[in-house]
Amino acid sequence: MSGLKDKIVILTGASRGIGAAVAREMAPDGPHLILCARTAEACEETKAAVEALGATPECHGFEVADTEVTKAFIDDVVARHGHVDVLINNAGLGFMGSVQDVPPPAYHEVLQVNVLGPYNLIAAVLPHMTARDSGTIINVTSARAFIPDRYYAAYCSSKAALLSMTQCLHYDLEDSAVQIFALSPGFTQTDMVEAIYSNSEFRAAALTPDQGQPPERPAKVLAWLAREAP
Repeated sequence: MSGLKDKIVILTGASRGIGAAVAREMAPDGPHLILCARTAEACEETKAAVEALGATPECHGFEVADTEVTKAFIDDVVARHGHVDVLINNAGLGFMGSVQDVPPPAYHEVLQVNVLGPYNLIAAVLPHMTARDSGTIINVTSARAFIPDRYYAAYCSSKAALLSMTQCLHYDLEDSAVQIFALSPGFTQTDMVEAIYSNSEFRAAALTPDQGQPPERPAKVLAWLAREAP
């Protein structure tokens, strides 16, 4: 596979779960993977794995919700590499509870990470992509964008907002060669999900009583979108 060879790929939430899985899935193509998490150190395990598979990785730590920091990050990437080929907004945060039980600061943090974070990165990278008339942006939403349920007010509303933003960007970019996609995975067995479902009441509200799909499954779709989606 060589569809992503030498491509500049930014991936948030790269330290674990779907993010780490898609980094490994893309690595044999030989891309330059810019792995992002809240701390650079959190991505070291992913970095070692993808380097062994053929990618050229680098790690960055920052808060995606910080508008100035994300713009500075994108400007630095473009200054060093000339452009960005692919942006995958995968970083996400969940907080379970009914509306009356979710503290406003907790709800705000979910929106900051799940909605404002992708917005910040897209707003920063889009001028560079449109100037080249080239690039791919992929937002990882969730099946929960379509399937509301008890305890999911914060998470569902944030993922629905991200999906709607992606749909609006489709129209914003219809005269451009820049591509915009959303992937909405179903129940996936990640560290975040396992932590949430350690609470039996929350586990009972899951989409299925079975274990979730492995993160490698949505990772294959994300890699395909980055590599060759029309």
